[in-house]
Amino acid sequence: MFKLQLASVLCVFLFACSPISGSFDHWQLVLTWPAGYCKVKGCPRPVIPNDFTIHGLWPDSISLIMNNCDPTKTFATITEIKQITELEKRWPELTTTAQFALTSQSFWRYQYEKHGTCCFPVYSQSAYFDFAIKLKDKTDLLSILRSQGVTPGSTYTGERINSSSASVTRVKPNLKCLYYRGKLELTEIGICFDRTTVAMMSCPRISTSCKFGTNARITFRQ
Repeated sequence: MFKLQLASVLCVFLFACSPISGSFDHWQLVLTWPAGYCKVKGCPRPVIPNDFTIHGLWPDSISLIMNNCDPTKTFATITEIKQITELEKRWPELTTTAQFALTSQSFWRYQYEKHGTCCFPVYSQSAYFDFAIKLKDKTDLLSILRSQGVTPGSTYTGERINSSSASVTRVKPNLKCLYYRGKLELTEIGICFDRTTVAMMSCPRISTSCKFGTNARITFRQ
């Protein structure tokens, strides 16, 4: 009897600690800087985008990291030509050829099953991807940085890049850097929004990879 009660309590505890689909309280729009990312990872595409592209749109919770929220919800291959075209423009899989990416849709599949399921049933798969496109279009991060004197082709400290974004958005972004031949490259910037996306918010989890508080120089590659 005691073992049965203990098992019941354990099940309740595990359920309470598991991310529940649709229970997110904010979003993180994670944007890749293709020049830096491709320098580190290598990209087979002959032309690299010269603007930030989408890595992912992540519904999340301040109290609990949300991933793979609904294993029963699987990605459905996108067949609508307009959506495919819009996604390839803003959300390309940089580490493969465009032909392979469009045929396999493996990048979109991975991102949807890991992150997109966390906003279901509030957003269907199609609505999730459309929403990511709209959010990207209204977040002109490159123009924000340029307006503060941070432009591709130079090096900056993490604090400088961070403060340049925050001076316009009034919230703290989530910068990510990777090493290339011993030097830091800016590869991603995450911008966070409240659940409604009416307002931006400071990202609750900040990567330390860009060495804030130091004089380390970060290449914002052109």
